[in-house]
Amino acid sequence: MVRQTINIVSILVVILGFVQCGAITEQLPTYDETTIVVQGDVAPDFTATLLGGDQVTLSELRGEVVLLILFSHTCPDCKALFDDLHDDMATINNLGVRVLAIARDGSEEQVHDYLEANGYIIDAAADPDRAIYNLYATMYVPRCYLINTLGVVECATVEYHQGDLETLLSKMREICD
Repeated sequence: MVRQTINIVSILVVILGFVQCGAITEQLPTYDETTIVVQGDVAPDFTATLLGGDQVTLSELRGEVVLLILFSHTCPDCKALFDDLHDDMATINNLGVRVLAIARDGSEEQVHDYLEANGYIIDAAADPDRAIYNLYATMYVPRCYLINTLGVVECATVEYHQGDLETLLSKMREICD
């Protein structure tokens, strides 16, 4: 019994040693490693079916400023973004910015129920196979892309951090004025 305990302790010490020296890590990829589209890029084109059944093609929105939000209906940071965005929708609408939200997971019904339950009134589409999401990134939500009238990304944010919405609103004012 003592010998078995010593063996277990020895194995744990070896494992802890590997973890301490960094031989065993499970580090997530960085934002840069998972980002495909950055500021200055032309936003990749896509066509999505909105929850109401209408289709929207990003390139057909040229001439408008678009805030593209890639999100998950199960993500707490996404909900925080939408809550703050909801508070500023009058400003965004007055600037003439079109908000388009694409859910990288979930069915149309799940996305619809999520938006309705939270009182979010925005154009949205489900992207359960991530075809649209994968044009822009490989990991992390929410991702916001502010796209100018020429289809060029003016500003991009990853996840949702203090000050992100203010940065986006400031850039919207700059573009729209």
